[in-house]
Amino acid sequence: MFRSDSSRKTLDDLSPSELKLFRDLQSQESFITDMINRSILSCVTCGKGERDMVYNKAYDAWYCTECYGIERLSAIERSKAKAIKRPNSCEEKAIESHSKTFL
Repeated sequence: MFRSDSSRKTLDDLSPSELKLFRDLQSQESFITDMINRSILSCVTCGKGERDMVYNKAYDAWYCTECYGIERLSAIERSKAKAIKRPNSCEEKAIESHSKTFL
């Protein structure tokens, strides 16, 4: 949104109706961006779209074969290490849960 002098308005300068419109457009943009990022058009990890893709159903997302392979190798390594050490923190549990989707 712009002022009459062509300078950009700040959020504080917007009227309530302009702010609502702005927030609605932000929401639509976020939704569309998420749909593109999770589509076969681009890898959810690296963003490249010219490679062969692999679908990860648990995340409803596409990975290029290179990133999927890296995630899978990492998951295999984590599963081997899991036999030695149990995850304690929430972060470690989330990583373990993520890794399981690649095994």
